[in-house]
Amino acid sequence: VAWEHEQFSRLRVTAATLSELSVTPELLESTGGLFDTRQYVNETAIVRGVKLVAESLARHIYGHQGKNIQIFADESSLAVNPAYIRSWLDVLSQTPRVAPFLSKDDLFVMALKKELAGHVDEVNVQHETLEGIFTFYDSTSARLNIYQVASVTFDLLLLLVLGSYLIVLFSFLVITTRGLDDLISLFRRPPSRKLKTA
Repeated sequence: VAWEHEQFSRLRVTAATLSELSVTPELLESTGGLFDTRQYVNETAIVRGVKLVAESLARHIYGHQGKNIQIFADESSLAVNPAYIRSWLDVLSQTPRVAPFLSKDDLFVMALKKELAGHVDEVNVQHETLEGIFTFYDSTSARLNIYQVASVTFDLLLLLVLGSYLIVLFSFLVITTRGLDDLISLFRRPPSRKLKTA
């Protein structure tokens, strides 16, 4: 798919993608790389982006589209707090956010849930499995039990010894109870019965 939020729309989960790119990047050529390091983050741009998204959402929710009203003005009580954003940037830059490294009850997810619960009435965390070429599992740590077992040669040798023991025991018991002739007769071919014609 072109954008990741299309996966959410297929699952009927409300989602949006915020990006400065108008088209899909060619294998991270214009995105900079796989790693997001704190030293390369432009805090001013982040604050400006947060303010833009907050203004857009507030104008849409309260029906102020097209009006020259700044809900989150710089000197107002609703202004975006750069220190608050800086603290979250510090947390985000020190926390792996890739699906395999996050468990369902990860502290980072719980912190986001707690922060959101302070501003809205109800918060629900949903864990969705996105279709793709990779499979991500829930748990990143598991207990591995390794047992050292005997090889196949040992099993075959044990089978041979037990088989020999059972044959010797059977032969001994038949000889002591019935005699040697009965033991030998067990391995002889019975005489064929021919029909006598009159």
